[in-house]
Amino acid sequence: MTRLTVIAACGFAILCGNTSLRAQPTNADETCLTDVVQLTSGFDRAGEAYFSPDMRWIIFQATAPGEQHYGMYLARVRYEEGSIRGIDAPVRISADNSRNTCGHFSPDGRSLIFGTTAGKEDPDEPTAGYQREGRDYRWAYPKGMEIHLAENWRELVEKHTGGGAVKLPTRALTNNDVYDAECSYSPDAKWIVFTSHRDPAAPGAAAAAPTTQPDPSAVNKDLELYAMRADGTGVVRLTNAPGYDGGPFFSPDGKRVVYRSDRKNNNLLQVFVADVVYDSAGNITGLADERQLTDDAHVNWGPYWHPDGQHVVYATSAHGHTNYELYLMRADGSAKTRVTHAAGADVLPVFSPDGKYLLWASKRNGQSTQIYVARFTMPR
Repeated sequence: MTRLTVIAACGFAILCGNTSLRAQPTNADETCLTDVVQLTSGFDRAGEAYFSPDMRWIIFQATAPGEQHYGMYLARVRYEEGSIRGIDAPVRISADNSRNTCGHFSPDGRSLIFGTTAGKEDPDEPTAGYQREGRDYRWAYPKGMEIHLAENWRELVEKHTGGGAVKLPTRALTNNDVYDAECSYSPDAKWIVFTSHRDPAAPGAAAAAPTTQPDPSAVNKDLELYAMRADGTGVVRLTNAPGYDGGPFFSPDGKRVVYRSDRKNNNLLQVFVADVVYDSAGNITGLADERQLTDDAHVNWGPYWHPDGQHVVYATSAHGHTNYELYLMRADGSAKTRVTHAAGADVLPVFSPDGKYLLWASKRNGQSTQIYVARFTMPR
């Protein structure tokens, strides 16, 4: 949900033919994971992948060799004997010479959304806005980044069985010349929660009235969470705190949101959860009962719900900024369990809709960041 743009010395998927990479050696310490499979190769970097509701497709961002910015890609998941064994050749769906991030499928799978600078790309903008001590992750907040909607994508993309690119028609849901991205759907498909530079918060400031107008005084790291209806209307501000709030996801029942925040402006992201407040007409009006699930001297980010609604998976720098690892915790912040035990960063974890698979980005095996998948077993 850059989320974000993980700009490590990463990697991406081959553009022609089927991507069928052999299963990775089993790590005895990774007791929650079996049948680890590398899904992408051939990209300079790849990450932030999400399953379609039917688990037949993934959407992800990746940088092709020789390019500077992420493109948005779709790939069909390939199963053999009931298990994921790879993906077909990825199809690029984003415009040339644009930055792209945070793709997400609608709950019915017919539509998808992602952040893009298509039509608004400024090549002079910085490539990174958030960074931890020059280490392996950072992401940018380009002012031309807007949230785009693509409907009925499947019939166009399925024709490109050999990979390549397809000009996928999209419609901008936001259009205000500030950073709008890190977007995801509510389970009922009525709402989209996202991160924006509009209406920057000030310490101790009262909540501003919902608006779609940008504020030119916005500073680079002051971003808030917002919700809007799936057609881009009814924008309402959800958080009001200094620093960065981002990467939000609705819980499976739509009653809570999990996200990351840098409330202390110290580059130490922490994981938060809050209740979504609805009025009698079913409109989202804000958040309530915010709880901080992590509170330590590490970077904790990329939280994502397990389908049971009782657990959250996330990445942490607890083992070093060159060796991010994935942890699972209960939704109240208790019972933390380490999931990955591999050299190199493991980040941006996502569960499959049925909870049987974990999808994430990793630099294991001594290579650039690529997308991996594994069967997941809940720890006792």
